[in-house]
Amino acid sequence: METYPDSLDEKLGFDVVRDRLAARVQSPLGEERLASMRPARTMGWLRGELGRVEELQGAFQYGDSVPLSPMYDLRDALRRAAPEDAYVDPEDLMAARRTLVTVRRLKKHFEARREDYPRLADAVARATPLPDLEENIASILDEDASIRDDASAELRRLRQQIRSKEKELRTTLDKALRHAVQEGHATGEQATLRGGRMVIPVRASAKGKVEGFVHDRSASGQTVYIEPAACLELNNEVRELQSAEQAEIERILRRVTDHVRAESDAIEENLTVLAQFDLLRAKARFANRLDAVVPKLNDEGHVEIYEGRNPVLQLHFESLDAEAKTEGRSTGGDDIPPREVVPLDLELGADFRTLVITGPNAGGKTVTMKTVGLFSLMLAYGLPVPVAPHSSLPLFDQIVADIGDEQSIEDDLSTFSSHVSNLRHMLSAVGENALVLIDEAGTGTDPDEGAALAQAVLERLTAAGARTIATTHHGTLKTYAHEAEGVENGSMEFDQETLRPTHRYQEGVPGSSYAFEIARRMGLSGDLLDRARGLAGTQKTAMENLITTFERRTQELEEELYDARTAREKAEAEQQRYEEKTEKLEKERDAFRQQALEEAERIVEEANARIENTIREIKEAQAESDATQEAREQLEDYKADLRARREEAAPEQGAAPAEADGASPAAGGGPIHEGDQVVVDDGSTAVEVQEIEDGEARLLMGSMHMRVSLDRLTRVGGPAEPAESDEEDTGGNAEMAALEASPSIDVRGERVDAARRQVQQFLDDAVAANLDTVEILHGKGTGALRNALHEMLSDRPDVADHRKAPIEEGGAGVTKVDL
Repeated sequence: METYPDSLDEKLGFDVVRDRLAARVQSPLGEERLASMRPARTMGWLRGELGRVEELQGAFQYGDSVPLSPMYDLRDALRRAAPEDAYVDPEDLMAARRTLVTVRRLKKHFEARREDYPRLADAVARATPLPDLEENIASILDEDASIRDDASAELRRLRQQIRSKEKELRTTLDKALRHAVQEGHATGEQATLRGGRMVIPVRASAKGKVEGFVHDRSASGQTVYIEPAACLELNNEVRELQSAEQAEIERILRRVTDHVRAESDAIEENLTVLAQFDLLRAKARFANRLDAVVPKLNDEGHVEIYEGRNPVLQLHFESLDAEAKTEGRSTGGDDIPPREVVPLDLELGADFRTLVITGPNAGGKTVTMKTVGLFSLMLAYGLPVPVAPHSSLPLFDQIVADIGDEQSIEDDLSTFSSHVSNLRHMLSAVGENALVLIDEAGTGTDPDEGAALAQAVLERLTAAGARTIATTHHGTLKTYAHEAEGVENGSMEFDQETLRPTHRYQEGVPGSSYAFEIARRMGLSGDLLDRARGLAGTQKTAMENLITTFERRTQELEEELYDARTAREKAEAEQQRYEEKTEKLEKERDAFRQQALEEAERIVEEANARIENTIREIKEAQAESDATQEAREQLEDYKADLRARREEAAPEQGAAPAEADGASPAAGGGPIHEGDQVVVDDGSTAVEVQEIEDGEARLLMGSMHMRVSLDRLTRVGGPAEPAESDEEDTGGNAEMAALEASPSIDVRGERVDAARRQVQQFLDDAVAANLDTVEILHGKGTGALRNALHEMLSDRPDVADHRKAPIEEGGAGVTKVDL
């Protein structure tokens, strides 16, 4: 993408965006990457960059701890390590080790989460972990970058000797110092170090009385520092050992530096990866700060912005609110209402290529135009924008703007001349896939001539296919936009009652400057305004009045449209509630039928057992074979009869007939009492009424209890005959329900409320079945469904813990629940 003029960043507010990004990078690597950041030239790179930022946004939103620090700029250390036999400081080696640890952890993190973050996994794939070099450095350095005693066997031996000699030296010094004190030659101060040698402080007047060598004198001249003769040889030995120690340290550092030098290419590539991730982190953090998203991308040059919020205004208003709170002023009271950015809905490039925006001063024309330009520029730099997710933006080849006053004394440019210079560049350079922004078209010269020139420029830009937005007060341009093909009017709404701009954009409506209305609000007298209207001419006044009337009617229509939309939303909510209730009733009916089928199957199983038992008894009684065969045939007939009765009773989903419960729909009717047999709605399965309270009945079928409104019930018979095996059957059904509790549920694609209800019932069944762990498959999507379910899980006292499933079991699309 190419931009014009050079000051375009400042004119659109992108300099503010850069500053906020700079505050979020955490290393010189990221700072350098940001400084060299350029807008995209290809859609392929842009899609990849936006995908990486979006994935990192999600990682931060889900609380994923991305290992991105510490990281250091090692390039200077690598340059110093390049010559053969060179060595670098321990601090540089420790910085290298910590940076390599970050690289290794970062690569491992995203490779393990490739399913969730495929683009970030690809981005870190070119990094090369160097665990051997990490271990090599760690083997010679402590965490404070000091050389370890065990860095080599020789170093350990030298340091042990140094400590031994220093201890012997300290003992000899203390003895000499005590003697000097006893003789009155010293003050009793501690031995100290001068010129790398251990000495004792002696009064200057007694320096000839203490045998030794003077190494230094105090600032006052009252004290001299003498190395006692008895310590001379010990001091020499300590110095020699220290020199050997330093030589061994340098040898160790050279050895490790050789390893660094051998891996310098891989280290530099790793630094490139870290620089990229440092800038990606800044972009993702800033995008989350703005609640920004990656919009849809298109190759047709269509601009479709929905609920767009200018980020510069958003940050400015938040800064004002914070300042007010700091000063103890409330931003929510009557004195200082909170400032919010008015959302922008704007389309350009599909039905029309040129947009002429008119309206009152300070109404938001320029801000609207700058918002489109800023979004296009942010997107080209790989930054999400604060819009609704269904917004769509292209990657322009050029963004060219004529905004503000570019007059220059040095270049002898007037305001008009600077505008003409910008227009000349636009006309000579722009192509079909260009965004052109012109603020106050036709200003700076005679109004009629300026308007004519502006119209000619817009005609040329429209013919070239550029996407153009121009703001103006010229009435002739409003007429041109209304009549010309591919050109559309737009305006900033003006509140007719308060005589104040609302800063809301309206497509297809020309705007009035409202000069007379604003002047009246500002206190100019009525007779002066009447004179001004007369001077303006009847035709212009009539047109402005027509625009005013048109805008007022538009506002009224928008209010009616808002009411209609509200009513439709209420109707849709009622429809959804009805559908959910219907679905619930169907599930209840199916549950009754399923339970009846299970009862029937249990009866058949008992019958089978009875049959086999009879046969066994016959055999044990050693009955004749013919009698046995006859008994078998009779029992088979009995089994066939049971099957026929079951099939006859369950024509739909295997439901058991009402006769199985001892009642028939035709046998009842009338008021319902406790113990009666009833059916729910239009069902065919009879169930027993346990109790009646407050217009509802509690129904019992096997182990299942439900509360149902009485108006949904039809009596089909009186109390059922007590069965001897009721208690046993109930236990069997409860056991069967527990055994059939599912360990997982799939609510993908469900609405939040419906999913919550399904999961609540699912968890109740799982608890009843004594399941330890279950899983909920909700998908990834926007995360709204997952967040709602996690909030519900946090409120349930029977949920011990819930967490995202491992990558191999679904990752962020599945939640594991411990009960």
